[in-house]
This record gives sequence, C-alpha cells and structure tokens, in this order.
Amino acid sequence: MASTRTKSNVSSPWLLKHSALSYANQWFMTDRKFMKELRKSGSREIDATVLGDLAAKYMVARGFKTEKDNPLSSSQRWVTAAVHLTAAAQSAEQTHVKVHALATELGKVAPVKSMAGTKLLSAATKFLWFAGEHEVRILDKRAVDSLSRLRGARGTLGVDYEQYATVWKEQLDAHKRVLGEALADLPHQLAWTCIPSDVHAEAKAAFKEAWFADRIFDKYLWTLGVGSDGGTTSFV
Repeated sequence: MASTRTKSNVSSPWLLKHSALSYANQWFMTDRKFMKELRKSGSREIDATVLGDLAAKYMVARGFKTEKDNPLSSSQRWVTAAVHLTAAAQSAEQTHVKVHALATELGKVAPVKSMAGTKLLSAATKFLWFAGEHEVRILDKRAVDSLSRLRGARGTLGVDYEQYATVWKEQLDAHKRVLGEALADLPHQLAWTCIPSDVHAEAKAAFKEAWFADRIFDKYLWTLGVGSDGGTTSFV
C-alpha cells in the first residue's frame, strides 16, 4: 500500500529511554504473565479466562457487552472469542488477513454496538500479538494519535490496518537509531526497574528479542499520544 507520509519528527532521546524503562516494568508486571499464560499449558488453545483478563487490562473488554439477563454471558463471550483467536493464530493466512478475519469474528461475539459489520480491530491486534503473532502491529488510539502527528496527516489510520502497519513501520525505521541507543542502555538500568534480581537474566534475554524493541516503540507512541503535547503515562 502506498504511503502518504509527509513528515517524521523524531523526539528527543529521553522519551524513548523513558519508554524503554517503562516498558521493561510493564513487561515484568503485565505482559510477561499474559505471554506465558494465554495459551493453555502444553496446548495451542487459548485460555478463555486469561483472554478475558487480557481484554480488561488492555481496555478492549468494553467493546463486548454482557447480557443483562444472562450472568454467564461474560464468561461465554471469552470462550467464543478464544476459539476464534485459536483459529486465527493457527491460520496460514497473511498477517493483515488474520487481523481482519479475527476483527470481524470478534465483532459478532457480543458487540456493544449492535450493528452488522462491527469489526474490533484493536482487540484483534492485541489478542493476536499475545497469542505469539509478533509480526502483528498493535492498533491503539494513542498510537494512532501519535502517528497522525508524526506523519502530519491522520488519514484512515484508525480503521485501516494495512495503512496503520505501514506508517508504524515507517516511523519505527525513522526512530531506529535512538531506539537502538535506548535498548543498548536498558540492561544498565535494571536497578531502576521493578524487576527483581532473580529475573534479570530473563529480562536481558527478552531485551534482545525483536518484539521487545517493537513494544518499546509502542510504549513510546502511547506515551506521546496521551496528550496533544505528549507526556508520560504508567501502565503496569
């Protein structure tokens, strides 16, 4: 897909270093647990209970409604969503096809907006990423706001996954040098994190993974997108 990027403003290195330190804490307190527990032990199937917890933590549970007269509807929706996520994660389709297919299926589970064609793109990208599909770009309103400012135009970033992923990658490349500096410095900052010393070796190994750099960049975009003039935010 052709890009319409008009500009790229690389922030001061301090914000990416802040984002690196902040995501290291988030990884230990939140993401590490979901990455390990989302799949049932020894299985490729998704754990519905953990999926519900993930949806709540990543603020996409509100996209699903609970039936007033059916107290079991809350758990039932995650069982259904877990089946769809399991199928999507095992699919051999291209990434954008998986994202759109899952977003459509999730939109049928229990959408707050009772209308045909509801697609839950943000939920689909977050669920797929935590299911191990790390080539998926997590679509979040804060990231959309940041990318819109960085490129100088919003376009259809919030509803067009392919465009979003393309612009996300363009801006990641534009920030690669300062991101690399932040990553190189991160192992020396472990004493300033909430990660206990007995997990430091695991943390250092995670820092070397490509997905960890991607998530630092996500954190940077989310932090930048908090307000019109940027800012900092906590998420653990």
